[in-house]
Amino acid sequence: MAVGAGDPVRTLYRALLAYGAFGILILVAGVAEYVHFEPFTTSATLHAKVVGVYAYDPAGKQTSGADRERFARNEDFAAVVDWSGLPDNITVEAVWFDSFENIVGSVGPGTPSRLRDQTIVPAEAPKGLKYHLPGQYIFAIERLDNGGRPVEVIGRRVVYVER
Repeated sequence: MAVGAGDPVRTLYRALLAYGAFGILILVAGVAEYVHFEPFTTSATLHAKVVGVYAYDPAGKQTSGADRERFARNEDFAAVVDWSGLPDNITVEAVWFDSFENIVGSVGPGTPSRLRDQTIVPAEAPKGLKYHLPGQYIFAIERLDNGGRPVEVIGRRVVYVER
């Protein structure tokens, strides 16, 4: 029995080959994009030091206790940043993001020397709420370009607010 031109297996086989070739093309494009934006030959030369995340007293504007990764919803917390390790020819800012990527606290933008007196960066409860929303909070120290846009994360810390 000869295989005819209308054989459904041949059509399915060709469709499978086309999908495979398309998948490989997407993979190659993804790898090329990754290598372009994250080259293996360079590494980030700037690293900001996040000293820790501590319980925060808004009345006294002071931190206390040990460095922690988890907080209750009713606890205030703040990150402490050491700006001294950064060169003064860059513009930086420190930002808290909640689980919905809303900015819930920030310091900057400015040069590290202008921000040296602002080492405590508190996370604030969203407007209209008494407590923090539960979930993951990200504290990021970002280097900004001349237009004020973030171009590099040079320090990061994640904390969790429990229900």
